[in-house]
Amino acid sequence: MQAAQGQKQKVKVAARRGRRRVGAGTAAEAATDGRAEFRELFVSLIDPLGLLDMEKCGKIAARMREVSSRSGYHAGVRMASLLADIFADTADIVDRPVEDGALHLTTVAYRESRAVLYDTAVSYRGGGDVEPVGGLEELRERIAVIRAKADARRARMRAADPPGSGLPKLDTWYKGRICRDVRRDDVEKVRASRVAAGVDPIFPPKPKCIDDLFGELGPGPSAAETVSMMRGNCPPDGYELVKIGGCK
Repeated sequence: MQAAQGQKQKVKVAARRGRRRVGAGTAAEAATDGRAEFRELFVSLIDPLGLLDMEKCGKIAARMREVSSRSGYHAGVRMASLLADIFADTADIVDRPVEDGALHLTTVAYRESRAVLYDTAVSYRGGGDVEPVGGLEELRERIAVIRAKADARRARMRAADPPGSGLPKLDTWYKGRICRDVRRDDVEKVRASRVAAGVDPIFPPKPKCIDDLFGELGPGPSAAETVSMMRGNCPPDGYELVKIGGCK
């Protein structure tokens, strides 16, 4: 009987250990899945961000926080919270009428956000595992400063006599419109041209640098060959001397 009880105890201990192992595995899997979904949501931000749709961006940030909290992804929770603050401040800037003088600041806020979010999204699309917490903290501070500038500019515009008389001349062309909509028109034109060219309108191919373009032309003459041609010797095979103007 004692042997039987001892065997039951061993079975119970083994079962508890098994449950702990399964629980640990499940938690790890949940964390991995949470990170993957977080990255997918981060990438999806670039579309509404480009159109300055801060309401949609805010909803995505809320979803990112939910996913991160559920999976125990603490860095994700922090990043989602920062993004929510960034989008709230940005919305306050870009949703103002042009008469309040925020058109230029709308462009600045967009460029600041895109510089951080786009690079991170490209990294995630390529399988990267970056966590730009510090970059998002700095971005939140910069957007807060831009919002403060927008508040000060609005106060000046409304205090002018007559109100809005201090508006930059170029901005007066867009009176009666919301800053976000003016900039969105520009973005949509760029996207339409990309679609017409057959490239991804949201993540277009990266422009080639000058070194890449020269590389496609193949190897050039060596230093010795260049000096030899400068001395008037025949060019090496594959090259041709061309007369330009009065020079030989």
